[in-house]
Amino acid sequence: MKNLTALLKTTIAAGMLAVAALGAPAIAQEVETDTLSISIGPDLPFLVHIVAKEKGWFAEAGFKNVEFKTFASGNLAGEALLADQIQLWTPGNLPPVSMAHNGIPVVILGTNAVSHGLEKIVVRKDAGVENAEDLYKTKLGLLVSSTSGALLANVAKHYGLDAAKIQTVNLTPPEAMAAMANNEIQGIIFWEPFPYRAVKEQDGKIVHTGTKSFFAKNNGEEVPVSSNRTVWVASQDWVRENPKATSALVRTLLKAQAYVADPANRDEVLKIYSDFQKQPLEMNQAQISDYTFTPKADQAYVDDMAAIASYLKATNRIQGDAQDVLTYTYTEPMKAVDPSLVDIEGQWKP
Repeated sequence: MKNLTALLKTTIAAGMLAVAALGAPAIAQEVETDTLSISIGPDLPFLVHIVAKEKGWFAEAGFKNVEFKTFASGNLAGEALLADQIQLWTPGNLPPVSMAHNGIPVVILGTNAVSHGLEKIVVRKDAGVENAEDLYKTKLGLLVSSTSGALLANVAKHYGLDAAKIQTVNLTPPEAMAAMANNEIQGIIFWEPFPYRAVKEQDGKIVHTGTKSFFAKNNGEEVPVSSNRTVWVASQDWVRENPKATSALVRTLLKAQAYVADPANRDEVLKIYSDFQKQPLEMNQAQISDYTFTPKADQAYVDDMAAIASYLKATNRIQGDAQDVLTYTYTEPMKAVDPSLVDIEGQWKP
């Protein structure tokens, strides 16, 4: 809890500094392209992107044509990025780590939100899951290739379970929600808003998050088993070909992120987001505490990315040695806005 409080204080302080640095109205600049396509989803990390668009900050930065696109899976969004169908992708950190290790030319421009508590294991109340070993009695729906797979592996490791003996079904969140309702599976492991909906709509119960246990034996205990964060990802080719646009994009994201991180703006930004997404405001109010909106390139960033790489190597999804995340991290645009946001500099250069 002390660490979380310190992180929150640091984030608010950084947000206030960034707002001060970015508070003056942006002047539309000559960027190489005035068009941006951005991948978004139904969850709160995209608060940053939606607020930036709705408040006109992308337009002020020179991007007159900004469209949002949705994809059925992270894999499809990643393919769209490489095909230049989108220019900004904001996934959990597992997909870009995997792609970088497999020679796919992506680059990380910063962290969008730290979300260690975001993903949750939710089970049907009639599944009989009281403690960790009861997971052996269930089928769990998740996207195996996502950060949810890493969460399950870490939970199993923490409680001394054999992850290979826990039955999983590779499903998209909507598919898993339907399967859980029909008792074809007994639980899900996903990011919000799907756990919230499973509890509200299906009378499910949360048994573990990325940071806390709700098992009977250690109910309420802090159990840090997640390294999840969402990150700003671009293709290396687009960054090389559009240096001014890259700088303008990062500056706009930082401005919106700082605004979102300021508690004084909480009610406003949640209303903007909920209205845009046509979602219940109370749902997003309940979920916002799962996110810490900070872009910092620091040791915590390096550690989270290294933990994901270690998981991928342990599950034979990357070959050879794990790469240093800094080799595919580009921090110069962020440092140009606010040097205090870059404790550890990225090594990638255009």
